[in-house]
Order: sequence, then C-alpha cells, then structure tokens
Amino acid sequence: MKITLITQYLEGHGGTERVISNLVNEDLKNEYQVLIPKSGKPEWLQWITRTTGYQLKICHEQDTQAQKEFIEKNVLAAEPDIVLGLEGRACVTAYQIRKKYDLHYKIVSWGHTSIAESNIFARQELAFPEYHLAISTGIKKQLIKLGVPAQKIFLIYNPIRTVNKKTISTPKANAPFHAIFIGRILLDDQKNVRMLLESMAQLNIPWKLDIFGKGADLPKAKTLANDLHISQNINWQGWMPNPWEAINEADCLLLCSKYEGFPMVVIEAASYGLPIVSTNCPTGPADIINSHNGILTPMNDQKAFIAACRQIYRLRGKYNHTDIKKTVLKFDISRYIKHIENIYNLIAADNKNTDKSAIKLSSL
Repeated sequence: MKITLITQYLEGHGGTERVISNLVNEDLKNEYQVLIPKSGKPEWLQWITRTTGYQLKICHEQDTQAQKEFIEKNVLAAEPDIVLGLEGRACVTAYQIRKKYDLHYKIVSWGHTSIAESNIFARQELAFPEYHLAISTGIKKQLIKLGVPAQKIFLIYNPIRTVNKKTISTPKANAPFHAIFIGRILLDDQKNVRMLLESMAQLNIPWKLDIFGKGADLPKAKTLANDLHISQNINWQGWMPNPWEAINEADCLLLCSKYEGFPMVVIEAASYGLPIVSTNCPTGPADIINSHNGILTPMNDQKAFIAACRQIYRLRGKYNHTDIKKTVLKFDISRYIKHIENIYNLIAADNKNTDKSAIKLSSL
C-alpha cells in the first residue's frame, strides 16, 4: 500500500519527528512518501534509516502557493492509497487535489498535540479527512466533542522500542535529588519551563537538574535561573539526538507542560526504568503515568508539583525499575505497527467500496 505523509511545521528534533521515523523505519509492508512543505532544520531525518520503499521530498519555498504546488506535484507522482495529514491545512490541500484530479485516496488526520490548545486543526478542517488517528484518549475526546463520529477515530497512541534498554540507576541514598528535563526550552508556552525552574528553586532539598534541549527561550530561561539563584544546580546540556545515552543515573523525569499530544519523552523515560513527575495536562500523560511509574499532579498547582518531587526524593528506591518498564510494554513498536497496518487495511477496504457493515472500525 502507498502512504503519503504530509507534515506540519517541524522544528527538527522532537517527539513527532521520532514517531514519523519509527513508523517509516518499521512498517516495511507499506511504501511511504514523506512530504515536508515547511520545516525547521530537518535534523531528524538522520533517524530514518530505511533505504527502499521510501521517498522524502522537501520544499524550501516560503510561499504558501509554492508549498501547495509542491504537495500537488508529489501526490500526483506517488498515486497514494492513503494520505496522512499532520495538520488541518495538509488535509484540506489533500482534499482539494483529490477533487481536482478525481482521485480516490482516503485522507486521514494525524494530529500530534492537543487540538484545544493549539491551532493545528480548526473545527472546519476536521470535516475533510475520512478518518482520524488519535494519539491519546484526550485527543479522541476532543475530536468527538468537535463533532467527529467515534467510529471514524482510531486510538493508536505513539510507539517506542521497549526491548534491550539499559536501566537508569537511582542515585545513592545520600546523593542530591537528581532530576531530568528533556524538551524545547519554552518559558511560558507549551513546555512551561518557568514553572519547572520556579519549582526547583523552592524544593528546599539538595538537588541538581540536567536540561536537555534547545528553544527560543533558552537565553531567557538561563536569565531566570540566575535571578532565582539556582544556576549552579543546573547543567544545560543542549540538544542531543539521543539524550538517554548520556543519562546513567537520575531520580526522575520532570514535565511541567501546559498541554501535550502524547509526550514521547514520558514513555521513553519509563522504558529506561525512570520514574516521572508530570502535570496532568491535556493530553497524554494520564494515558501513561500511574502509581507504578510516577506521579501526576494537577494543572497549575506548583505546590503539588514540588511535593511530588520531594516525595520521589524521600521515598528514593520505592519504584522498581522492572515494574516501571512493564508499564509501557503496550506501546511497543511491534504492537503499534500491527495496529496501524490493520487500520490501513480497513481504510483500503473502504476505498474499494467493501460492505461497510463488515468493517468493525470501533474494534481497534
């Protein structure tokens, strides 16, 4: 089956890029065309190691019309069975091309962040795809609230490789609390790094924090750390293709996000046996975090977040690394690929005008 994937704007080193790479690398039964009409520096392309059954096209034009023409040209050349759109505009463009040339591919939306807190999909744009991939239960609920029939939504989460992972050790009993943050450095936007730094400043226990990532607010974040008198406790590690290779010991991963889609960094942490402290933001963390692998705290409750960090420190060693790893086995890439291949087959059957009564869309 031929799948064309049209990306949204991608900065080049986040969870969405990792998921795309995993899908293309692992789903060898299908052919993929990845179209990047607008993107940041595509550093993430190094993660795609597949050499056959795969095409990548990048448009370097900033003009919107040029980007649409780029998509049209490549969709016509590929003749896909399914088009996956990572944002509303991509789905609308795919619909316009299909109508203009009387094509028959199905359009599937594949949003990677909370719909309510972002501009990735507008309500009217959700009418153009025939089906929708929801990467969290929260996004599925948002789609239903916006009028999408439940039987048109496939809940798929995001994949991770769970086998052959090292275990991140717990620090010794008398060592400072050691926390990890991995993500874009955004003070007051999605990642809410301001709350992270302000919370650390109020811990009142010995601590250190490794921050992996880069972003528009990195200089401001360093200034805030100076103002809070905590710079000496922070190691600014910058962006790394695989930060987990540099982490051998830690107490937990911290996430203060205002919203997510399905935070890959959380399931990655658990796959290494590392507990998580996270805000219960829309959407994603609640699908992953439970009493066996971490603590969820209410949104905008800094006191609760601080208390959770202190609890991890006070009960150091409470979480069993093996038990933590088991909590994310259901997200393993092998299960994910089987699931998405079943979804493609159902959509292809619909494409061939198969009796829809025989297609149990809600069974997945």
